[in-house]
Amino acid sequence: MATEPQASRNVSVLSEAFSTFREASDRLVSTYQGLEEKIAELSRVIREKDRALDSQGQFLDAVLKSLSTGVIVLTSGGRILWTNPKVVEWIGEQEEEILGVLSGWGVWPVMDEAFQFPVLWKGRSLILSRSVVRDPDGRPAGHVLILTDRTRLREMEEEVARDRRLKEMGEMVATIAHELRNPLGSLEIFASLAQKEVQPDTPLSDWVGYMRVQVSRLDRLIGNLLSYTRPPEIVLADMDLGAFLRRAESDFRRILDMRARAGDPPVRFGVQGDFEARICADEALLYQALYNLVNNAFQAVEGIPGGEVRVEGHVSPDGWFCLRVRDNGPGISETAKDHVCAPFFSTKPKGTGLGLSIVHNIAEAHKGTMGFDSRPGHTAFWIRFPAGSGCLEKAVAGAAAREEEQ
Repeated sequence: MATEPQASRNVSVLSEAFSTFREASDRLVSTYQGLEEKIAELSRVIREKDRALDSQGQFLDAVLKSLSTGVIVLTSGGRILWTNPKVVEWIGEQEEEILGVLSGWGVWPVMDEAFQFPVLWKGRSLILSRSVVRDPDGRPAGHVLILTDRTRLREMEEEVARDRRLKEMGEMVATIAHELRNPLGSLEIFASLAQKEVQPDTPLSDWVGYMRVQVSRLDRLIGNLLSYTRPPEIVLADMDLGAFLRRAESDFRRILDMRARAGDPPVRFGVQGDFEARICADEALLYQALYNLVNNAFQAVEGIPGGEVRVEGHVSPDGWFCLRVRDNGPGISETAKDHVCAPFFSTKPKGTGLGLSIVHNIAEAHKGTMGFDSRPGHTAFWIRFPAGSGCLEKAVAGAAAREEEQ
């Protein structure tokens, strides 16, 4: 049996052991609580990272899906991991279908090297490029194929080449037309001289008159070609609207008379307007526009019993001049209405398709517009532009220029 001192020492040792155990337990609990806090913090950070990665992945997925290029992601073994909608649109959705197309293009099974080459597929001009994805050891882990549609680019290149050819052709036509005008001018002069030498109201006089009309027609055609190949150079001046309309009426009645003598059905023709008004315009260009509109109207009523063409020239109270040409022909078809001003578009077998395009350009040169209304039995074309502001602006600019010179 232990003595009392011995028992006391045992109790003391045991107490120290329990105290040490409690301290160790407290430290363990504290450490565990700290570990739990760190684990909770790490879990929070991981969740935030996961949300951020998920959000980035959604953004990346949205970006890839909205691309105008096709994207195919494959494993090194050839399994398709992901495609975007463009691939589905151009090739297909099934993995076997996509791999079959890639095999037909000669890019599957793929090589380790990156490549890029053109592919023609279902009317599209595509550029196929591939990059290799490698693991940390440098071994191929997958492949990314990019399909870029350059169809529109190729079309634009063809349009540029066509425009270049048309420009060259236009320059050539302008040169030829300019050269043709010299002999036509000589023919006009000699025809005028011959008209004075022959007896009026004779067959020979009629022949000479018809020759002059045809020379004038050729000159007008060449003028149309030159007007189209070169933007109209407008020279604004004050002009007598009444004198302009009377001259036009005389010229067009002469043309109708020649047509009637050639056996064409008669056409009722009339001119009305503000014969006392004065406007500011380029008289030569305005006459060319009127000639094109009236000539189209004559052709529209050709062969129609009771054909009628009317020319109207008015100045509105708000200061706008309107030149209008009406006819009672069959009208313009709905399909042709969208193209009436397009160059080289014509519904007539022998038409050049330049007349209305030139009228449109002349109207714009006068800071105005061209319009039309057409239905069966009624067609009207008109051009509108400020009746006098252009001359005022020209006068002010001329005065300013003279002041600067002084």
